[in-house]
Amino acid sequence: MKTFAHLTINKPSFFGLYLLGTPVHVRCEGEAKFLKRISRVGQLLTACLFIIYYSTSVVAESTLLPDEVQIHGFLTQGFFHSSDNNVYGQSDDGISPGLTEIGLNLSYQPWDRLRFAAQGLYRRAGAVDSGSVRLDYGLADLTLLEHDSGKLGLRGGRIKIPFGLYNETRDVAFTHPTILLPQGIYFDRSRSLLISADGGSFYAEQRTDFGDFNFKFNVGKPSNDLNEIKAVVLAKQAAQGTFDTKPAIATQLNYEINGGEYVFAVSYMDLTFDFNPALSEKDIPQNRTHIQPLLFSAQYNGEKITLTGEYEYRWNTFGRFASQGGGKFVSESWYVEGSYRILPELQATVRFDTISMDITDRNGDTAALLGFQRHTAFASDWVFGLRWDITPSWMVRADYTRVHGTAWLPQADNPDPNKTKQDWNLYGLQLSFKF
Repeated sequence: MKTFAHLTINKPSFFGLYLLGTPVHVRCEGEAKFLKRISRVGQLLTACLFIIYYSTSVVAESTLLPDEVQIHGFLTQGFFHSSDNNVYGQSDDGISPGLTEIGLNLSYQPWDRLRFAAQGLYRRAGAVDSGSVRLDYGLADLTLLEHDSGKLGLRGGRIKIPFGLYNETRDVAFTHPTILLPQGIYFDRSRSLLISADGGSFYAEQRTDFGDFNFKFNVGKPSNDLNEIKAVVLAKQAAQGTFDTKPAIATQLNYEINGGEYVFAVSYMDLTFDFNPALSEKDIPQNRTHIQPLLFSAQYNGEKITLTGEYEYRWNTFGRFASQGGGKFVSESWYVEGSYRILPELQATVRFDTISMDITDRNGDTAALLGFQRHTAFASDWVFGLRWDITPSWMVRADYTRVHGTAWLPQADNPDPNKTKQDWNLYGLQLSFKF
């Protein structure tokens, strides 16, 4: 029996208001497909082992560095299988080793009030990001005023955007309980817009008898690498135009009681970016998109139980790209989550999260009128996760997710939205290492 493997990569295509990403079509038949996937997994595991070995060597030699210099790093490899639809690569008919994150960060503090820090990151996330190395953050942190109960300071450079409980540390798997963060709030497909910005930040910390306050105010320009969100604002295939982000505002007020036993936060961002069509694209208008998410967060951290909830209300203005309503609509998403520590190193998590892309179209009626499947307008998920911290440096976890809807599903991994299914299952396995 003749078998063959064939890979076709097309130019970006855009399917309208509710979908995101850059399509990659994969077609394989027979045993060649299976062997190719096994080979990819083997290559990834070999690379992971090499990087872990090298990283361990770096740590062993780090005693030669002065005390003012700190080096840390992490590696995460995820594997996914889904009953329908694709997540981080071709997962619906096998196992996709589509999520790899490798980070190395350096911190140098020459004086008590001045610190420099930077992190380089390699990330591969299915067809949304085929693999790239970037500067995740690189900043100078200057303490302007410090006293017994608090301090004021400035940060400048490429700085992380404060948003919710997890955005600033979302790349470090050890900082959150499940493989995927709640996708209605922490979209992986639009990560480049939300993760960091080039600019400055003012911060203030104040400890009091009734709790600790932490305030951040950022102004900066997010990345222009927005290929994965073109489908949000375009309904045109193979567009060659580019996005230009404008200086954005991000601010957060955080309040903690009993050293983090209770955590409350409110976050707000104001993001604007323009689409500039290519000279040959006379049928695509120049347009400005404006997004304003407001997020409320709360968390309880007990000895054995952690309870978390976040609620986001997001104003969207898509201008001339939207077909009705003046291009304005409101999105809503929220989740509640509980984690229980069965043993000090073993934790179980249950989460329910939901998103409506347009609160006036919760059932997808408008999406259907625009020619899309109804389930592109919403998603609700039940997540069941188990995390095992093997050692302080090694962690493995497994998740099962039952999904109703496809609002957060990346178009890059699902280039034909008409083939996506409304109800589907997602299984994930992740191995993480840090030093």
